[in-house]
Amino acid sequence: MKIAPTKKEQKFIDAYFECINFTEDNSNLFCEIWEREQVIECLAFMAYAECYLADDAIEQAGHDFWLSRNGHGSGFWDRDYSYYGDHVRDWLQRKSEQFGETTALYNEIGPEIDHWARLRRDYPAIERATQ
Repeated sequence: MKIAPTKKEQKFIDAYFECINFTEDNSNLFCEIWEREQVIECLAFMAYAECYLADDAIEQAGHDFWLSRNGHGSGFWDRDYSYYGDHVRDWLQRKSEQFGETTALYNEIGPEIDHWARLRRDYPAIERATQ
């Protein structure tokens, strides 16, 4: 079964990656495995948060998810009530922090890189899950 994001979800995902490109200084393409993981995490976050987000706040929420989960000094907590409302803003901040920090992984220039080996090294839970 193939799962296709809704229009709202795709807008959120696009904004999330736009924010990554803004905060990171790297012109290489993302590692495909890491990029897929991020899409899955965006969809998981949206499963919790979509009902709290107005249509005109979806893109900002995509940016804020990246900023909040990685402690960039801005994010959900930094918006005024016109975006999310105080209690929703605080809840979205806590929920994004539960996803934990992530570091953008890029395709390396040069010889083929074993991204699975790199991910297993950097994320021990992947190693345990693949045994």
